Amino acid sequence: MVCAIIVAGGEGKRAGYNIPKQFQKINGKSVLRLTAEKIQNSPEIDKFIVISHKNYCEETQHEVQDLNKFISVVIGGNSRQQSVYNGLKFLRELKYKISYVAIHDAVRPFVNINKISECVKMAKEKGAAILAEKATYTMSKVQNMNIKSVLNRDEIYLHNTPQVFDFLKLLFAYSQVENMLDSFTDDASIYHYCGFNIYIVEDDKNNIKLTTKEDFLLAEYLLKLGY
Repeated sequence: MVCAIIVAGGEGKRAGYNIPKQFQKINGKSVLRLTAEKIQNSPEIDKFIVISHKNYCEETQHEVQDLNKFISVVIGGNSRQQSVYNGLKFLRELKYKISYVAIHDAVRPFVNINKISECVKMAKEKGAAILAEKATYTMSKVQNMNIKSVLNRDEIYLHNTPQVFDFLKLLFAYSQVENMLDSFTDDASIYHYCGFNIYIVEDDKNNIKLTTKEDFLLAEYLLKLGY
């Protein structure tokens, strides 16, 4: 079984709205609902849970409870990585035999369903795979605003989600770093730190993460285009 964890545990203050950005509506639907429908409609995903901020469990439940792949809302932690760990531990206790887990940001509603399938299939073949966007700009490694080296952009990919892993290996990796979770910025970095290989599925540019109000303006445009 492949189970997804939709991470919707943040308060989204940077977007400048009165409500967390996952509940902000675009053309009549919340961002969380749009994202959950992508997971629901993916033929490679069997079930999913949603990580929620403790103050918004009822609102989160309301957005997804009618989707038949939905299992439960799980309360998140003080950071994104702690929230994912809470989700992994919740899945461990379920009766389902989960082989792979797909971690996806609630505020990435424009992920392509075909790309989800590619990522899951790659993970099943290789053990772990993430959607990532190939860098198109020249990039530098900088210290104190001073360029130390110019990176080869052909070797640079920007991590997106979903990120799909062998479930037991990801759970093990999290258990190894549970006292330093805040040192990591995504699930792939934890998995890699513990010595496991991860493969890339090249993503398209529409799988944007909605962070600012400007992002929401772009989101409205993408929806009108049918994404």
